[in-house]
Parts: sequence; structure tokens; C-alpha cells
Amino acid sequence: MKKLLTLLLACLMMVTLFGCGPKDDDNTGDDDKIKVVYIINGTLGDKSFFDSGKEGLDMITADFGDKVTCEYRELTYDNSTWETKMADIVSEGWDIVIAGTWDMLGYTVKLAGEYPDTKFWFFDEQWDFDTYPYQNVYCMLFKQNEGSFVVGAMAAMASQTGKVAFMGGMDNTVLDDFFVGFAGGAKYINPEISVNCSWMNSFNDVTAGKDTASGLYEAGYDVVFACGGQAGLGGFDAVITQPEGKYIIGVDGNQGAMFAAKGTEEGNQKAARTITSMQKNVNQGFYDAMKKHLDGTLAYGTNVKLGLDGGFVSASVTDTTNTVFTAEQLKQIEDLTNKIIAGEIEVGTAFDQADGWFAQFVTEQQ
Repeated sequence: MKKLLTLLLACLMMVTLFGCGPKDDDNTGDDDKIKVVYIINGTLGDKSFFDSGKEGLDMITADFGDKVTCEYRELTYDNSTWETKMADIVSEGWDIVIAGTWDMLGYTVKLAGEYPDTKFWFFDEQWDFDTYPYQNVYCMLFKQNEGSFVVGAMAAMASQTGKVAFMGGMDNTVLDDFFVGFAGGAKYINPEISVNCSWMNSFNDVTAGKDTASGLYEAGYDVVFACGGQAGLGGFDAVITQPEGKYIIGVDGNQGAMFAAKGTEEGNQKAARTITSMQKNVNQGFYDAMKKHLDGTLAYGTNVKLGLDGGFVSASVTDTTNTVFTAEQLKQIEDLTNKIIAGEIEVGTAFDQADGWFAQFVTEQQ
């Protein structure tokens, strides 16, 4: 009896120590999967940049869910908490941490150095690999200047006043690059067009976006490129209060289609004024990175630029696009896109320019 009791106690200890016993070889548990976290320095619901990143996680889960498990964390727009919250998240032991935008760069640089065994995918701001030559970092940059050149050309085609405008969230190199491309495309179609650059000084203040856009429309700018996350959504609130013939261009996601999908009167009104969106397909960037990570070809230790070639940036086509533009104009846009991809049109950029260059460039576009 003693021997039987001893044997039972030993079995009980084994169960306690090892839980449910050996794993089924045909059923790989989450512990064996690559664990990915996407850190959002804001919240979902911007119908552009952050939402596109979440779509990328969904695409990864759909195709690689047997190998990868994905989560996202929203830091909200209280930037006083970002550094601490990000450090806490990274300490949880993820295999891959995804973060981006210029104001997260410093935190990511610090953490990538502290966690050399964690892979970091940083996006939408250039990494200084000369100063921080971390081989656990992959940096994806989007050629927003290429996509913005295309929608700038479309803005010039649609404008009746000869005045178009860009309104950005905050003045930084990536947003400057948007404007450089936009102005280049507009001038390509109409060298005499006036191209304005205004700043909302926020990425989440919708009221600031509405006020900025309203001021531009009232000043005679009839096409506005709203480029500022949730703040940019205020531009759509503004355009539907304006007379017919005033239009808006969305950013990052296909914002016209998103508004149309709501099925509401207001959504339809906004969709009808959105002639296109410059899609920065963060979703495609994340998916492409995971595919290459899994097959061992992801270029860690480098900045990789993703543009029109491969569809990483694009100009969306909606019912409104097909209404506003003629078939001939749409063919012209398609040809222009192909020429950029082929290198026949060289698109200007705000990167690697001398101090003070951008301010002078803006002045020259008026």
C-alpha cells in the first residue's frame, strides 16, 4: 500500500510540475509561436495610419497564424506616458516589437540597445545605423513623396481655382516629404498652380483639422490634402460644409471608401468629396516584413524604402474618383505612376536636405 501511495504522489507531482503533460506533436501551442506586439502611440480609429497597421496584423494572422501570434497595445495620445508604457511592454518578452513615427524613435533606440535578443521593426522614420548599428532592428520607410506626387497631380487636375493645399499634422521630415511630393505632382500638371503648406500642430485634434481646412477653403484653395491622422479627419468635417466643387484628399488608408462603407448620410457626403487618398500601406509593409522574416531574408540592420513599386504606397480609386476625373485623365495618372516606378520621373524628397531648405521650398510653391 505504501508503494502504491508513493507512486500516486510521484504522479501527482509530475502533473503539478508539467501541467497537461507532453504536447501533441500535431498541435503547436502559442508558446512555440513567434510573439509580435504592435505598439500604437495613439489609438485605433484614425481611419488611416494606425488602422492600416492593425490590418497588417490581421493579414499576418490570416496567413501565418500557425507560426505567429499578434497583439497590439494602444498608448493613447498622452505622450508623457509613452516611454514608461513602451518599456513595460517590451519587458514582457516579445519576439518582435513593432513601433513607428518620428516621436517614438528615441524610445525605440534605447530599448533596442537594451534588448538585443528582441527584434524591432521600426517604421516611418529613418534609423541612424551609423550611430546605432543594431542588427536586431529593421527599419521600413515609405516613399510618401512618390504617392503624394500622384495625388498632387490629381489635385491639380481637379482644381478650378488654380490653388491647392496640403495640411500636415506636425512639421517633421516625413510630413515635409509628403508636401514635397504633393507640390511636385501639382506643378507637373500645372506649373503655375499655387500650392500651400499649413500645419495643424496636432495628430489627434479634430477641431484643429476642421479649422485649418475651413480656413484654406475660404482662402480659395479648392482641393486640400489632409495629412495628419485623426486631426486630419477634421478636414472631412470641413469640406462637407463647403459649396460644391471643394474637394479633399485622404491619407494612409482609402478614406473615401471607409466613409462610404459607413452607409450613413454624412459618410456618403464625405466620400463624395474625397477624390482619392494617398495610401501609405503600412499593412502591406508589416505583411511583407513578416513573410521575409519567416523565410530568413528580412534585411535587419538597414533602412528599406517602400514605394509605388510593389504597392506600398498608392493612390486610391473610388466611385468619386471615377466621377471627378475623365478616362483620359485617369490614364494620364496611370502613365505618370508607371514613369515614376520606371525612374523616368524623379520625385523630389525632403530627406538629406540642408538646413533651411524646406522653408525655401515652401515659399517657392506659392
